[in-house]
Amino acid sequence: MATFARRPNPVFSDEYRALVAVLATARKRAGVTQRGLADRLGKASSHVQRIEGGQRRVDALELYQIAKLLQVDPGELFEQIAAKLDELEPLRSAGPARP
Repeated sequence: MATFARRPNPVFSDEYRALVAVLATARKRAGVTQRGLADRLGKASSHVQRIEGGQRRVDALELYQIAKLLQVDPGELFEQIAAKLDELEPLRSAGPARP
């Protein structure tokens, strides 16, 4: 019987932490609390706490909705996320040191 390696949970990756950092910064710049954003989303107050705590993933549609509710252009928000991810990329592509 074949065994399969478990893939790491992407919610806990450096990449996801970068996305969460951009979302939290955008929320704070808009002067909106976690509870306020959850109310605007029509979700329980813990919903945004779990997103920003890295316990819950955000899909593309929710990312768009969050941007609109924070009155941030969704394209600009995604560009900020992409910039943060690009900062991580050199670390990823460098790979292990060669002797």
